[in-house]
Amino acid sequence: NLETMVPDEPIGVPDGEKQSTKWISNYDDQFKGMIPLREALAESRNAVAIWLTGQIGIGSVLRTSRILGVQTRLQPYATTALGASEVNLLELANAYRTMASGILAEPYVIRKIVRDSVEVAEDKEHGRSTVDVDDSALALIQEGLRGVVRIPTGTAHSLDSKVFPIAVMGKTGTTNEFRDALFVGSTFGPEGITVAVRIGFDDNRSLGSKETGGRVALPVFKELMLRVYREKLVGPV
Repeated sequence: NLETMVPDEPIGVPDGEKQSTKWISNYDDQFKGMIPLREALAESRNAVAIWLTGQIGIGSVLRTSRILGVQTRLQPYATTALGASEVNLLELANAYRTMASGILAEPYVIRKIVRDSVEVAEDKEHGRSTVDVDDSALALIQEGLRGVVRIPTGTAHSLDSKVFPIAVMGKTGTTNEFRDALFVGSTFGPEGITVAVRIGFDDNRSLGSKETGGRVALPVFKELMLRVYREKLVGPV
């Protein structure tokens, strides 16, 4: 559970190309020792993610990703837990929507076209299905991702303020050398909304030192979400 103590300690994984060991570091280049899983998730402790993957097996990670809607083939490496396997932003958003709602729905652009006469010209309502994941597991991941915002040391704690009165779960992401900054956040339940933001250059150059997902992508999410709910584009929070 989220209070389980986990090791934030130096850990290595095989580096196949160099036939050596790749040592995993955290963003702050520090290790905190034994910490609650809730804290590790909120602070994006890479070492814990790799350790946990070793405990449950990368096969479990890959199977669960497919259940949540990720169709891209992920590599069976421990570092996939840190984002080493690329997926497109739409798939990432859909997985978070599934975790926030417990419902898997195929994304589509236009749901329905209605003429002035109220005649439905085209209806592409897609089916939705409940995911085959234990309800208690969904509740744990929702609460864990809520902690990314709520916990003072969480990477998205800036959303926990009076100027953002919306209950959200989410996760920041930053790729090597600050090439990509991401934030994916969701409100809860079937009527909730998910926003995924990726900031980066098309030529894959760095955004610059310290340009993380929490610093660069999260403000875009915040502005969009506030406007969506202020203008009542979706239902109540």
